[in-house]
Amino acid sequence: MENAPEMNKELDNLRKEVMHCFREKLPAREFGATLMLALVGLHMTEADIRKTHNLEERRRLIHEFNSQKDTIQKGLYKPGKGKKPACDGSACRPERAVSGLR
Repeated sequence: MENAPEMNKELDNLRKEVMHCFREKLPAREFGATLMLALVGLHMTEADIRKTHNLEERRRLIHEFNSQKDTIQKGLYKPGKGKKPACDGSACRPERAVSGLR
């Protein structure tokens, strides 16, 4: 069974990957919002895992955490391309031009 520090490290790494995608290319509005909500949900699941003392509930939550994490990672990477970020154009649109903010 995974412990909280390992899950926390996985969560931090995934958050960094998502932020990298946002920095490289600004994702489409719906994709970006969905990605952020999924990341928040993953944080909530991780918090529930840390709080529970029931082993059956913990196993179920760990399974849910891994499933959510895999779904987010599939959204970040192109299918069949290995670890190539989807933010190089397939799921993201070109950066918006915002005058005076950069």
